[in-house]
Amino acid sequence: MPLKYLISRYIKENAFIYYFLTLILVLGIAFGAVMVNRLPNEFSEPLADELHFYFEVLEERPDLERRELLWQSFTSNAKFILICWLLGLTIIGIPIVVFMVFSRGMVLGFTVAFLFEQASIRGMVFSILAILPQNILVLPGILVASVASLSFSWVLIMKVVKNKNIHVLPHLRNYSILCAITLLVMLAAAVIEAYITPSILRLIVPMMI
Repeated sequence: MPLKYLISRYIKENAFIYYFLTLILVLGIAFGAVMVNRLPNEFSEPLADELHFYFEVLEERPDLERRELLWQSFTSNAKFILICWLLGLTIIGIPIVVFMVFSRGMVLGFTVAFLFEQASIRGMVFSILAILPQNILVLPGILVASVASLSFSWVLIMKVVKNKNIHVLPHLRNYSILCAITLLVMLAAAVIEAYITPSILRLIVPMMI
């Protein structure tokens, strides 16, 4: 079967899970944005100082450790994918995966809102340039891995709990391949974050300080 057909069929079969987890992600982003206004001053002031320090460091140190940034970015997202894969092998992992998606959205929403609150327009520009490029790949990768995890857990529920006659191994193979592909997507996102985003920021940040 053509790959395009297989992808289309997979999305249709798991459309409800995609809609559900997308909603959870959006709710997490909204919750994170709202939490900025409820952050006590004793926490917000050190974060603001760190933000301004980052602006200065980025301007003064153009040669950032890109390999280290690449590794940190990839390992952070790869851990998410691997944990999702492991949780998908269990039935009880479903609520944990949902919470993980919500948490990632919350962190993203908090970061963008905090940047905007502390630096106004330049904070918004900075967040778009620093956060958006890699997240164009990271967020879909998170959703795909999370949907695959919940989908495989549902297969296990049908097999173990409802005693359906399902061959688990083909589902496990496809599930593992899909998670492996998302790891490659996360690697591409890490390359963007380590090599492309800093180059863009070095051009823009001196104008913002």
